[in-house]
Amino acid sequence: MLILSLGHIHGRSKKNSAVQTQQVKKTSKSNGYSLSDSQISNSDRLKENDQPDISVEDTGKAGWLQIVSQGSGKKFTDLSDGNFKIYKAHSPQLLKTATSADSPVMSMSEVVSKYPNSLIMNASGFNMSTGKVTGFQINNGKLFKDWNSDKRAKNAFVFNKDGSVKVYDSSTPASKILQNGAETSFSFGSILIKDGKSLPSDGTVNWEIHSFLGNDKNNNIYLIISDTSTGYQAIMSELQALHLENAIVMDGGGSSQMSLNGQPIYPSQDNRSVNDYIVLK
Repeated sequence: MLILSLGHIHGRSKKNSAVQTQQVKKTSKSNGYSLSDSQISNSDRLKENDQPDISVEDTGKAGWLQIVSQGSGKKFTDLSDGNFKIYKAHSPQLLKTATSADSPVMSMSEVVSKYPNSLIMNASGFNMSTGKVTGFQINNGKLFKDWNSDKRAKNAFVFNKDGSVKVYDSSTPASKILQNGAETSFSFGSILIKDGKSLPSDGTVNWEIHSFLGNDKNNNIYLIISDTSTGYQAIMSELQALHLENAIVMDGGGSSQMSLNGQPIYPSQDNRSVNDYIVLK
């Protein structure tokens, strides 16, 4: 069984864990509930396996991608509020640290030493048993993990070569996403907002710490972390208040961490090293 890092994390306060578990609503399949491996039909597996393997083992040295935001604004704006650490980036350059499924885990301090004058947040999830990054992964315009590589991360936040953003789920084959101009992707949890519309809850956003990646209509990029016990309703209210065009859940719990210009904004609760960060400068 694939075990993602999110499945092994605990919030900063454990005393309400039983109550919190009861409060998390699991919705039906028709309402967007994430399927388990046992619920995925053989026909769906065959469809995925029919897709040609166009992935590479390594995409080469991570490169920068220029994001073009509309209008004017500071490079980084602190919009943090209450239980949320929120930073908006205007026309930043973007880098993804993971370049292969075997990319090593790194501490935040290691990433900061490489990119000291940057806004950095954890991104894609990883398998805590193997240390390998999970989900649909592209870097430098090359695919290194396809949808069918695991069953737990079925959504992706994709940056195209022109700096535009598109979110996808596993119904769109990798070949089409690359054809559409994909340059970089981050993948882990649910899509919460797509094309300006909030999607139904699948029950996976709960009372734990969560990291989020989003953009607005002007293509400003948002890095967001919600603290323990924030909960789904408060999270959605905050994301909607930001008028995001797209928003997706990244890895959370002990993986959640953010820094700006070498200074911790939200440190990992257990000093966790991860293998995929989003870096903006």
